[in-house]
Amino acid sequence: MEVSEFPLELQSKAFQILSSNDNTPIETLFSHIYSPQHQNQHSLRSHALAFLQCCKHHHPDLLLIKLFFLLRTDTLLETRSNAARALHFLKPPEFWPKLKPIAQGRLKAHFLAYLAKESSLHVLRLTSILLAEILSVTYTTHQNWPEALDFLVSFIASDDDNCREFASLVFKNLPNESRFLVSSALGEKNDTVRVLHASFFSCLASSNRDVQVASFGAVVSLVRLFSEPAMFHDLLRAIMVGVFTLLHGSEGSYFRSAFAELINLVSQEPLLLKEYMNDMVLDVLQIAESDSLSEETHCLAFQLVVVMTEVKEYDHVFVNLPHETVQRLFFVPMKMLRYVAEDGCDGKRELEIEKAGMKGLKKLSAALGASKAVPLACEVFLLHVDNMEWRLRRAGITMLSVLVEDFSDEMVMMGSFIVEVVRKVLELMEDSHAQVRMATFKFMTASSNFVQAVQLLYHQRFVHVFCNALDNEQDLDVKEQAGSAMQFFLNNTLPESLTLNDNADTVMGKLLPLLQDKESSKLKNIALSTLNTVVQRCEEVAHKYCAIYLPKLLEACNDENFTIREEAARGIRICAELGTPQLKTLSIEYRPLSEKAQDLNSFQDLGRESTIPLVTGKAEVAEMMPAFCKGQSFAGC
Repeated sequence: MEVSEFPLELQSKAFQILSSNDNTPIETLFSHIYSPQHQNQHSLRSHALAFLQCCKHHHPDLLLIKLFFLLRTDTLLETRSNAARALHFLKPPEFWPKLKPIAQGRLKAHFLAYLAKESSLHVLRLTSILLAEILSVTYTTHQNWPEALDFLVSFIASDDDNCREFASLVFKNLPNESRFLVSSALGEKNDTVRVLHASFFSCLASSNRDVQVASFGAVVSLVRLFSEPAMFHDLLRAIMVGVFTLLHGSEGSYFRSAFAELINLVSQEPLLLKEYMNDMVLDVLQIAESDSLSEETHCLAFQLVVVMTEVKEYDHVFVNLPHETVQRLFFVPMKMLRYVAEDGCDGKRELEIEKAGMKGLKKLSAALGASKAVPLACEVFLLHVDNMEWRLRRAGITMLSVLVEDFSDEMVMMGSFIVEVVRKVLELMEDSHAQVRMATFKFMTASSNFVQAVQLLYHQRFVHVFCNALDNEQDLDVKEQAGSAMQFFLNNTLPESLTLNDNADTVMGKLLPLLQDKESSKLKNIALSTLNTVVQRCEEVAHKYCAIYLPKLLEACNDENFTIREEAARGIRICAELGTPQLKTLSIEYRPLSEKAQDLNSFQDLGRESTIPLVTGKAEVAEMMPAFCKGQSFAGC
């Protein structure tokens, strides 16, 4: 809501409430916004939020004083919590610079005094975000607040877990743009750095998991303070020990939070971590390979590797890894590709895991480079497709689909690999499990030089397998995918290949019966589109099969599916343009059509009677008429 939209009456009411000693109206306001019993009463909540915005725009000083007063003095835990939430809702980076210096000074002093006596950990957690934001805006606007930094250092060094967690959360929640400034201010005193180092080292090993995890984030936020090698080495070792401790603890959420901070550290401070990357890769592998851990944990561990592949400073790590380690890394995303349901009806979780695995493979392969990734991919592919477990065979062909996107040319150059891939792909197209066959036919639709080279070199063998699938496949989804693969194949085949090898008779023999298949409209459209491609490219095929094909096209023109009607009309147009003799016979057989086609208007009327439903306008009729009439005896042409 804009400032001008707040009525004067509301502005006046806001002033009265904020300047009053009665806190009841503000507490009522809080209840309308934050209390669970009012969450579904949208009008009350909407009015309360509008009132709060009005206070923020017209009386920011009064609002801040009132909220800080409630936070500092109210005896009710709920009121203090809501005051902290309201202050955060108002966004300190927006309101703090607008306050007068004297107001800022008073609020700073009162805030620190309040924090020193707050006993509720719940409220402290809420106010940690607030203090982090105010601290950030103070330093990014070229001001200082040394009292707050001294206060936080004393809290970190305390024996009280509430104090240690609070201070760690403040440092953890510092926005990125202020972390360097705050670190520099802390680093001006060597004693402070030593105190923080010792305190964080202790917190990272704390038996209190909340303190431990909060300190992970704090160390990452202030890591540049500890760039001195010995200090950084100690803290990094403590972080890794802490990660493995949390990994085997009962609360998985703690491990996830801690590991997320480790990922942040790897992405934000590559220069500090560069020399530790080889060891970190091995640590990550230890987590990712453990069968006792969940697939979510495996994904999280491999996410760290993916982050490493995205940071330029870590390029040397992957290039210099020994073959055995690289192979182990490759097997991690391969494991993630196995999470697929028996019937292919994957849930959200399975799809997310498979997507993460595919992304990981792509990133890892790019980091390794073609010289390492391609031979390894060949090795891993052959290991998987020969496995008795169908999920592994499917993972193998899926991996190949990912890699041909980036390394197609390098794969083509490996002549022996092409031979082996073709042999395995042909086998997988007739695999005992539908999901493996589906993935293999999908691989054959990949737009890559490798797939096109395979199709060109082994044209006849693939046509034979495609035709078998269209003939014998029992699974409708796989049959549709096989049809898509054949369509893609023929669209990318040179016209002479069909004739020299046409395969044409075999292809036409398999595709024409599919036009009668009422089971799948998608398969009835793939078949039409593919037949049109064959007929258009091979004139002799058009002449040979048009007597059979044209009646089927006319019948398809009455289909309920618009796409099928459109494809059928295209087929008729192709036959007409080729001047196939069968159109003359057809004109006699469909005499009512030729008698009515006296002019454009009557030809258009045929469309309305559904003989050729796609013909719906004079412009299209005008375009089609010359083709239909070319060398034919349609009456009226």
